[in-house]
Amino acid sequence: MEKLSRSKVIELSNTTGEVSGYDLSGMDLSGLDLSAVIFRGCKLTGAKLSKSNFSLSDFEDTDMSGCDLSSSNFAGANMKRANLSRSDMSFSTFVGVDFSEADLSEVNFKVSHLSSANFERATLRGANLQQTDAILARFAGADLSNAHIFGANMIGADFSGANLQGSNLDKGDFNAANLSGADLRDATMLDINLRAADLTNADLRGTRLKVADMTRAKFDGAKMDEGLRTSILRKS
Repeated sequence: MEKLSRSKVIELSNTTGEVSGYDLSGMDLSGLDLSAVIFRGCKLTGAKLSKSNFSLSDFEDTDMSGCDLSSSNFAGANMKRANLSRSDMSFSTFVGVDFSEADLSEVNFKVSHLSSANFERATLRGANLQQTDAILARFAGADLSNAHIFGANMIGADFSGANLQGSNLDKGDFNAANLSGADLRDATMLDINLRAADLTNADLRGTRLKVADMTRAKFDGAKMDEGLRTSILRKS
């Protein structure tokens, strides 16, 4: 894989708008406007992409593991099947990004904007989503086991069939969220808002659940410990 210099990346971005298939590992691309540029299949491991504009850019099938993507704008970007494991993606904008089937293991999304992003079938094991704004985001079939989702805004988000085993959802807002068929075993859900949430057929065994609001929440067919079932019936 051919290695490019930073100046060559900027030149190609401004002329052809495409730098696909090159080795950009460890490169400093911070502070640049590289919006709507195609990076498909590139190697960007350990690269610095902070404080930059990558909106509408294409990173499909790109290796971006261990990158610094903090404080940047990736709105509308394509990151399908990208490897972003262990990357710092905090304080950034990922509104409408396609992360489907991407590897996001142990990434740091803290205080990032993820509204309407697509995480379907993505791997987010051990990821940090604390205080993220992920209204209407789609996590159907995703693996969020042992993820930290403390204080996140997940209004209307879709977690149907997702693996949330061992995750921390404390103080999250899951108003009207779809958690049907989700695996929530051994998760913590303290002071969580589940107003109008759908937990039909969810697995809540071993879950620590203290609901701030569960008005109109659905638990039909959900698996849970008897003590939790009794507590929910008392509040319903």
